[in-house]
Amino acid sequence: MISETEELEVGKLASLLGVNKEEALRLAIKEGIHELRIRKATELYASGKVSVKQAARFAGLDLADWFVIAREKNLIAQIRPEELDEDVEAMQEL
Repeated sequence: MISETEELEVGKLASLLGVNKEEALRLAIKEGIHELRIRKATELYASGKVSVKQAARFAGLDLADWFVIAREKNLIAQIRPEELDEDVEAMQEL
């Protein structure tokens, strides 16, 4: 259940986007989930709890896109030596 204020906001968003309220709400949820995943992945990565690959996977991004986000958020690269070894091995298999 959403509040009256939230319903008004959804209506305004729908008008701005030129879609109905249901579509506006669906788009807002989709984008919100995406942003929340990136935010949590950023927190986990910055605290050293996850690797680069894990952060990218958690955020739903490929590594290239994750590095763009990390650069935008001024995150310091925390690539572990074992990750570099895995990447080198993967490239050698190509």
